[in-house]
Amino acid sequence: MALKECSVLSSLTTLVVYFLLVFPCLITIHGDALPTSELTVESSIQVCSQDPKLKEAWCDNRRLTSIPQDLTEDIELLSMQSNNVKALLNSSFVRYPLITTLDLRFNDIRALDHTAFYPLRDLRGLLMSYNPHLVLPDTGLFRWASKLSILDLSNSNMISLPNDTLRWSTKLEKLQLSRNQFAFINISSCGMVKNFHLEGNQLAHLSTESFNLVCDIDVLLLKENPIKSVDPNVIASLNVRELIIGDSPLTLKVFKNLFIGISRSEIDFLSIRGSNLTAFPVDFFDSFCNCPLSSLGLHTVGLKALSPYLFSNLTQLYQLSLSSNSLVTIEPDFFEGMQDLRILELEFNNIQHINPYNQTWNIKVQELQFLSGNRIQLLRYDVLTELRQLTRIDLDRNRLSYLDETIFSNNLLLKYLSLADNKLTRFNQSTFKPIENSLSSLDISMNPILCNCDLKWLLDWHRRSPNLTEQHTTICSSGSLAPLREKPLRDFDPSNLCRLSSTIRCLISLAVICMVVIAVLVHRHRWHLRYKLFLLKLALVGYNEVRDARNHNDYEFDVNVICYDDDEEWIRDHLRPALEEKLPQFQRNVFGDEDLVPGMHYLDAVDHAVTRSYKTVLVLSRAAVRDRWFMLKLRIAMDHVSDTRTEFVVVVFLEDIPDDEIPFMARLYLNDGRPYLHWTDDVRGQEYFWNKLAKNLTINLKTDDLIPNE
Repeated sequence: MALKECSVLSSLTTLVVYFLLVFPCLITIHGDALPTSELTVESSIQVCSQDPKLKEAWCDNRRLTSIPQDLTEDIELLSMQSNNVKALLNSSFVRYPLITTLDLRFNDIRALDHTAFYPLRDLRGLLMSYNPHLVLPDTGLFRWASKLSILDLSNSNMISLPNDTLRWSTKLEKLQLSRNQFAFINISSCGMVKNFHLEGNQLAHLSTESFNLVCDIDVLLLKENPIKSVDPNVIASLNVRELIIGDSPLTLKVFKNLFIGISRSEIDFLSIRGSNLTAFPVDFFDSFCNCPLSSLGLHTVGLKALSPYLFSNLTQLYQLSLSSNSLVTIEPDFFEGMQDLRILELEFNNIQHINPYNQTWNIKVQELQFLSGNRIQLLRYDVLTELRQLTRIDLDRNRLSYLDETIFSNNLLLKYLSLADNKLTRFNQSTFKPIENSLSSLDISMNPILCNCDLKWLLDWHRRSPNLTEQHTTICSSGSLAPLREKPLRDFDPSNLCRLSSTIRCLISLAVICMVVIAVLVHRHRWHLRYKLFLLKLALVGYNEVRDARNHNDYEFDVNVICYDDDEEWIRDHLRPALEEKLPQFQRNVFGDEDLVPGMHYLDAVDHAVTRSYKTVLVLSRAAVRDRWFMLKLRIAMDHVSDTRTEFVVVVFLEDIPDDEIPFMARLYLNDGRPYLHWTDDVRGQEYFWNKLAKNLTINLKTDDLIPNE
């Protein structure tokens, strides 16, 4: 009997030891299938936070290794971010069949049973990014998750995606597969996905063997992939509206095959970012004739120059972006033939010149967007004249210090204008007069604006029509009226600061009358006064000039006269006799085309006369500046001035010529204080004219900018 009792006691002792040893192991292995023991970890109800009303449970950053099994069964949102979950078993979610949103980001899931999500038939959002060892089962993972609409598998080092993974997810709208290790893609079902993210993977070859995407999607993102080859047929077969590629070096061959495929496809929008291309061959876009592409973005691809007619076959292109490249000059013939182009984006280049040769714009651009962030210092008065359809111009973050009064004269449809962050100090009312009725938004912020009573018109205009944007950064400069210095422009009240007292009005009126009288007297005796001032200057001030050491005997010709054919009568009747009287030592003279060296090509003969003459006289008249041959001769003379850095040209105006008709090259030359004279019918004026001309013809001054012009 005693032996039997000992045997029973021994058996009970063995069972207790077995339970104590084995039960913790069961908890470790199947921790998600059994309630957590208080002997090992805290209860999940204490570890996780729950909201019974919202039916949400938050278990983030709890060092959990499995899905807790003691939460309320009716939860609809379960967040398990930043834990140490390594496996999802077939029993992990049996307890929580009502979950619609499941967040498993920042774990280390390595084992995933293909039936793990079967209980979650209402699952709509699944976030599994940042699981660095994630591997999906071969088949059936989302077989019963037919309501799934959001799936994030990014940043998980995945190598492959089983072909039928998305087969049952017909309502999938958002899919994120970026920044994995995919070297090939074979997907035949995408649900309702519109934006397909594949950026940051290892796709090196877009070929039929390694890239098969049979989905109807809006946007395909392939950036940051080391693409080394492209099969045009693969690109042509894509059912994609928008393709975004780049941010990795692409060879010219890859570019060419990519564009060939695009030209055969229905792709409407193409964006390429970040590459090492400096220029396109002239015939690069020849295959794009009648291509349906409507938007092309070439951002940060390294372009330094464009060729004439480069984009001429892109006849249906609506929007062209060349931002963040290294372009210096923009000319109209770059875009010749682009009849549907309406939006041109050129931000963040090195643009300094727009249409420097005054070509004709044959495009109907409506928005000259994003000229911002360039190096534009000066816009010619006629640079926008032919772009009559413009509704938007962005010129912010350039180096503009002046706007010509006629710059917007033909842009009567302009609605949005940005001039922010330039060097503009003044804004003339006449500059904005043509667009005062059309403009609805104006940005002049971050300019050193000189706020004084001359700016009253702008504030009055702002109150009537255009919205002055960024007003908090539209600040008056230190040179403004004392109460406005470093203050916002919106604080400027002209009614208080710009009122004139009756005394000041009387003084101004008296001053105006005196000035009118003085002006009449000066005009009446202007030639006599100018001549006396000229003599006084010679007597008192003298000249501090850097002269060319050579004299007229060192040249083949003494004087070369360039004129229009109809002005030769003035040369014969006035200039020739005056030179014979005033400068008898000048015997080797070239008067017009009749004295050019015979037998030479015309322009060569003109160049020969210019470069071998001690002095060149340019005779300007309104008819002359309209003559093409005369303008060519003028350019040759001005080029020689630049090459030799010598003032060997004297400009003679036979008549008053409006500023907008004076040739650009001549205007630049005269703006530097270079010698010029006006012919007059006044006898005293002619005496001054010939004395001044004789002096200018006997010396050649060097054009050293360090020495001020007299």
